[in-house]
Amino acid sequence: MDTDVWIDQLLVASGARVLALNDAGNATELATFDQPVTALCVLRDNRIVVGLGDKVVIGVGTQTEKTIDQADGKPMIAVTALYPQPDGGILVCDASDQFGCDDWAWDLMSKNRSGRLIRLDADTGVGRVLASRLAYAFGAYDDGKNGPLVSESWAHRVSQVTGGHALDRLPGYPCRFAPSGDGGFWLTLFCSRTQLVEFVLKETDYRQEMMKTITPKYWVAPSFGSGTDYLEPTQSGGVKQMGILKPWAPPRSYGLVVRFGADMSPLFSLHSRVGGLHHGITAVAELGDTLFVLSKGAGRILKVSVSETRATLFGGDAQ
Repeated sequence: MDTDVWIDQLLVASGARVLALNDAGNATELATFDQPVTALCVLRDNRIVVGLGDKVVIGVGTQTEKTIDQADGKPMIAVTALYPQPDGGILVCDASDQFGCDDWAWDLMSKNRSGRLIRLDADTGVGRVLASRLAYAFGAYDDGKNGPLVSESWAHRVSQVTGGHALDRLPGYPCRFAPSGDGGFWLTLFCSRTQLVEFVLKETDYRQEMMKTITPKYWVAPSFGSGTDYLEPTQSGGVKQMGILKPWAPPRSYGLVVRFGADMSPLFSLHSRVGGLHHGITAVAELGDTLFVLSKGAGRILKVSVSETRATLFGGDAQ
């Protein structure tokens, strides 16, 4: 699932479809494909670009539609995010060279570091690798001033393509970005970090045995959503007792969006906490005063007033 803005409408990737939502929340199907849409963006000329796991389609539904499935001679495997650059290019996150988008937990538990950030020419489709050996590239951003940024989920950081880490030691697993109307950007984090998961990543024998013998949805690993299946790990009183969530229970899922200023300093954050429903926040899109928030865990799109949020946090005079 992903979102972007197209001709003052919200575009949503849902399964194998791309939908346009109007103000009333009514959906119009714009395109459908033979495989799930894994990433979505809109270029400045309103051409729609989608990722389909192992390929990118530029100009969906137009006479110049083209499909790209490789960059620098290496095939794409897991296209997780797209971002239109101010100069007309398209940033593509190819998260892994071994595992497709649905197998992201395998990539994490395999301690893989093979993601790439690719720049595609929007007209010719020619691709060039900007960065490689990334710890699961799950989002990209470019304001045209400071060079492209890329989120590395498994390293809990946002890195600059020119070198170095712009944001390090984040409290969760960062994924996609969205520009903010008054400068800066929104960053989504699809789950919070826990000591339990990081402990499992250090215990090689346990981790490998878990991968061999247990279905991935029940691994001790981050999740887009939780709390609906009694077979989830750390049950039997470890998370709930008498139907009540324990305050010290390690969260399997969380909902988090952080607003950063133009200087990359964090300004405020929005949360669906451990006991909440709207977890697995993987994308946002700002349209006017409304921030649309996509919860993959709940399968919902939420609406938040940016001005009301600012007023609540900082008072009525906040800019």
